[in-house]
Amino acid sequence: MPNRNAAKNKTPIDKLADAAMPKFDASDVSERGGWWWIFIMPGKVILWIEYMFPRRVGGVFGSARRRNVPLLQVVYSVGFYVAVVMFIIIAAANIR
Repeated sequence: MPNRNAAKNKTPIDKLADAAMPKFDASDVSERGGWWWIFIMPGKVILWIEYMFPRRVGGVFGSARRRNVPLLQVVYSVGFYVAVVMFIIIAAANIR
Protein backbone atom coordinates (compact mmCIF):
# COMPACT_ATOMS: atom_id res chain seq x y z
CA MET A 1 0.00 0.00 0.00
CA PRO A 2 1.52 3.36 -0.97
CA ASN A 3 2.40 5.80 1.74
CA ARG A 4 2.65 9.59 1.69
CA ASN A 5 6.43 9.61 1.33
CA ALA A 6 6.33 7.50 -1.82
CA ALA A 7 5.77 10.58 -4.00
CA LYS A 8 8.82 12.31 -2.52
CA ASN A 9 11.09 9.35 -3.27
CA LYS A 10 10.17 9.09 -6.96
CA THR A 11 12.51 10.20 -9.71
CA PRO A 12 11.40 12.95 -12.09
CA ILE A 13 10.82 10.33 -14.81
CA ASP A 14 8.49 8.38 -12.50
CA LYS A 15 6.60 11.55 -11.59
CA LEU A 16 6.19 12.40 -15.28
CA ALA A 17 4.97 8.88 -16.02
CA ASP A 18 2.46 9.09 -13.15
CA ALA A 19 1.19 12.42 -14.47
CA ALA A 20 0.63 10.90 -17.91
CA MET A 21 -1.28 7.88 -16.60
CA PRO A 22 -5.08 8.16 -16.61
CA LYS A 23 -6.69 8.42 -13.20
CA PHE A 24 -9.36 5.87 -12.47
CA ASP A 25 -12.15 6.67 -10.07
CA ALA A 26 -12.85 3.60 -7.95
CA SER A 27 -15.84 5.16 -6.21
CA ASP A 28 -19.39 5.11 -7.51
CA VAL A 29 -19.79 8.87 -7.05
CA SER A 30 -17.43 11.27 -8.76
CA GLU A 31 -16.11 14.44 -7.16
CA ARG A 32 -17.53 16.62 -9.95
CA GLY A 33 -21.04 17.97 -9.88
CA GLY A 34 -23.89 17.11 -12.21
CA TRP A 35 -23.52 20.35 -14.16
CA TRP A 36 -20.00 19.27 -15.19
CA TRP A 37 -21.27 15.99 -16.63
CA ILE A 38 -24.05 17.77 -18.51
CA PHE A 39 -21.49 20.22 -19.90
CA ILE A 40 -18.92 17.59 -20.88
CA MET A 41 -21.26 14.90 -22.26
CA PRO A 42 -21.45 16.17 -25.88
CA GLY A 43 -17.65 16.06 -26.14
CA LYS A 44 -17.51 12.56 -24.68
CA VAL A 45 -20.18 11.36 -27.11
CA ILE A 46 -18.52 12.98 -30.16
CA LEU A 47 -15.14 11.48 -29.27
CA TRP A 48 -16.74 8.08 -28.63
CA ILE A 49 -18.44 8.19 -32.04
CA GLU A 50 -15.12 9.10 -33.69
CA TYR A 51 -13.52 6.14 -31.93
CA MET A 52 -16.25 3.62 -32.76
CA PHE A 53 -16.72 4.72 -36.40
CA PRO A 54 -13.33 5.91 -37.74
CA ARG A 55 -13.15 7.38 -41.23
CA ARG A 56 -10.04 5.35 -42.11
CA VAL A 57 -8.44 2.28 -40.63
CA GLY A 58 -5.50 4.34 -39.35
CA GLY A 59 -7.85 6.85 -37.74
CA VAL A 60 -8.78 4.44 -34.99
CA PHE A 61 -5.36 4.79 -33.36
CA GLY A 62 -5.58 8.58 -33.13
CA SER A 63 -9.17 8.50 -31.97
CA ALA A 64 -8.30 5.95 -29.28
CA ARG A 65 -5.70 8.34 -27.88
CA ARG A 66 -8.11 11.29 -27.96
CA ARG A 67 -11.13 9.47 -26.54
CA ASN A 68 -10.42 9.86 -22.80
CA VAL A 69 -8.52 13.16 -22.77
CA PRO A 70 -10.47 15.63 -20.59
CA LEU A 71 -9.09 18.71 -22.37
CA LEU A 72 -10.34 17.45 -25.73
CA GLN A 73 -13.70 16.56 -24.20
CA VAL A 74 -14.01 20.17 -23.04
CA VAL A 75 -12.91 21.53 -26.44
CA TYR A 76 -15.39 19.35 -28.32
CA SER A 77 -18.16 20.24 -25.86
CA VAL A 78 -17.50 23.96 -26.23
CA GLY A 79 -17.54 23.55 -30.01
CA PHE A 80 -20.83 21.67 -29.78
CA TYR A 81 -22.46 24.37 -27.65
CA VAL A 82 -21.13 27.14 -29.92
CA ALA A 83 -22.62 25.33 -32.93
CA VAL A 84 -25.97 24.95 -31.13
CA VAL A 85 -26.05 28.66 -30.21
CA MET A 86 -25.14 29.65 -33.77
CA PHE A 87 -27.88 27.36 -35.13
CA ILE A 88 -30.44 28.96 -32.79
CA ILE A 89 -29.35 32.48 -33.78
CA ILE A 90 -29.52 31.68 -37.51
CA ALA A 91 -32.88 29.96 -37.11
CA ALA A 92 -34.26 32.92 -35.16
CA ALA A 93 -32.97 35.35 -37.82
CA ASN A 94 -34.62 33.36 -40.64
CA ILE A 95 -38.00 33.27 -38.91
CA ARG A 96 -38.43 37.03 -39.22
